[in-house]
Amino acid sequence: MRNVPYTVGNEVEMDEKYTPYNHKGTKIDGVEPKHRGTPATKRGLSNQQICIITAIQRFTHTIARTLNYGKPSSLDLLRFGECLESKSFVMLDGSNSYNELLESKNCTKKVLISHESYDKFNHLNTVNSFHKLIEERLQKYKGVASKYINRYNALFIMQRETQGMDNTEKLQYVLLRLKNIYKITRLKDLKNEWLFA
Repeated sequence: MRNVPYTVGNEVEMDEKYTPYNHKGTKIDGVEPKHRGTPATKRGLSNQQICIITAIQRFTHTIARTLNYGKPSSLDLLRFGECLESKSFVMLDGSNSYNELLESKNCTKKVLISHESYDKFNHLNTVNSFHKLIEERLQKYKGVASKYINRYNALFIMQRETQGMDNTEKLQYVLLRLKNIYKITRLKDLKNEWLFA
């Protein structure tokens, strides 16, 4: 049984967005508090960064999932692979972590290292625009508790997919999405999800 309500295919842009790990709520023994907006103490990608793996099918669906801390491993991306249809054309940056996933799905990949390699069709502008939306929302919320990041990922996807709609269209969109939900998540079940395995 899949853990996602739909998959992406055909032309897909894939990339990652990193955000600092945040703990909110009650004080945890052994965890030092930090002020909002404090950067990670370790340079580069480390276990202080939360990775949001994103796949966007052009003109349709978006999938954003967080599976672990830091840079995603090949195993994390294989788990994310349930979201990706076989034989898709995938555009991504130069990360080698995706190779095993794309080979297992028999996908064609186009590596776009910088803006100079973009053209009208081959670009990562859609996924970068979505990551900018995430960044703006996280700044507005002054960070979110990392243990709930996948719930916020779902909210960010809904915000992206309803941009430009009037309130009636947004209501129809939400009702349709609720109709297609196959599983009810209780708060106590959130502890058993994949996040930070």
